[in-house]
Amino acid sequence: MSTGTDNLKHVVVLMMENRSFDHMLGFAQSPAWAIDGLTGNETNADSAGSVVQVSNDANYAGDLTPDPGHSGFDTLTQLYGDPNTSVVANPTRNGFVRSYEGKTGNPLAAHRIMKCFSPQKLPVLTRLAQQFCVCDRWFSSLPGPTFPNRAFMHAATSLGRVDMGIDWRNLSPTIYERLAENHLDSVIYYHDSTMASTFDGLAGNPDFFGSFDDDFLPACAANDLPTYSFLEPRFANDPGGDGQPAYSASDQHPDHNVREGEALIQTVFKAIWGNVKLRNSTLLVIVYDEHGGTYDHVAPPTTVNPDGKVWTNDGVSRDPSFDFTRLGVRVPAVLISPYIPAGIDHTVYDHSSIIATTFKLFLPHVPNVNLTLRDKNANTFEGNLTLAQPRTDPIDLGAGALSQPPTAAELAQPINDHLKMLVQQAAMLEQSLPPDQRSGIDPNTIQTEAQAASYLNAVNAEIHPNAPGSGN
Repeated sequence: MSTGTDNLKHVVVLMMENRSFDHMLGFAQSPAWAIDGLTGNETNADSAGSVVQVSNDANYAGDLTPDPGHSGFDTLTQLYGDPNTSVVANPTRNGFVRSYEGKTGNPLAAHRIMKCFSPQKLPVLTRLAQQFCVCDRWFSSLPGPTFPNRAFMHAATSLGRVDMGIDWRNLSPTIYERLAENHLDSVIYYHDSTMASTFDGLAGNPDFFGSFDDDFLPACAANDLPTYSFLEPRFANDPGGDGQPAYSASDQHPDHNVREGEALIQTVFKAIWGNVKLRNSTLLVIVYDEHGGTYDHVAPPTTVNPDGKVWTNDGVSRDPSFDFTRLGVRVPAVLISPYIPAGIDHTVYDHSSIIATTFKLFLPHVPNVNLTLRDKNANTFEGNLTLAQPRTDPIDLGAGALSQPPTAAELAQPINDHLKMLVQQAAMLEQSLPPDQRSGIDPNTIQTEAQAASYLNAVNAEIHPNAPGSGN
């Protein structure tokens, strides 16, 4: 192994929400930075036959209301134009605009799905990608929504599910359990919610959970991170109260303000980079769970089914049957370490590559360590840590990003489909509490971001009362 891997003691993963590679980084392609990005000539057509060209004028918020579709039905429509096309066929990627028409009900409004960001608008993500290693063949683990893709991040499988159902109690074993079996610690640091609260293998053990502000940031300052850290962004605009300040959602899920996600990425990077001992022993991975319906021009490749489980359409769901042998849409991924030179990695990865790499680095001699066939066969990325000595050059984040509290309009905006499911998930967990610890709130009455944030905070303070820094 290289000096970088010899010195590695910590892997930190920050998983953001619902943006494709082209949407975030595609227009940063240049002769000097030859990622597989956009030429500017890529197109899709709407239902009337009008050709819609990609553009670099995406706004931080406002373009993607209503939330673009990213279910299995929607994603396969985007990739093939027809959700019932066999995934054996090569994706044509010609259905993004028509898919968004199903949400907007208006062909012209659906053209917004082809808007992508200029690199000047995303200085933090873009400059980190350019100064470290960007992976331009990193794909979500399946063509579908958040929960099953995050399940792959935790367990290298979604148990044959492509849906946003709230109950993931049977998701086991996970990377956290496997590390614990081998006496290595791991923590999920969250702001207001984490689907991992539903995992039976983690529930009831406060050691697996911590607060981003109260635990992760102090651990960085004290050089006291666990072997493996998974960071959850803030999923709801939070009004604060009871002496707590208001916070904006930082997940970048449409149509949350993308600049707030930039501020979170910057905070995580600076927390690690600001402590030299921690910096020189940590690999930071910034990645997105899935594409959220936004455009990308690269066809997802085939892959291996993780565990023999398949999704079979039941006649009720719109999601067509799926055998988990094709990856989902490409997403941004950046590898950061002082032992990584600036570069571009064209290797095919998916979220299970993080599990595979972590096991290879920290459990290299443990037999049968893999969770499923997906992480067993996944490409690993530790080979990017090639420098003999840690870098000491200054890292330029340009103007950076400054977090701002949410506006009254942002607090009052209706919750998106993902946040609705997080609320329902919290309600399911709340039913496991003694009656006197329950809020008494009907989750179906929660309509706004502010209401969702307050409810999530209240429930999670009860679910993880003994976790360090509980009461996010």
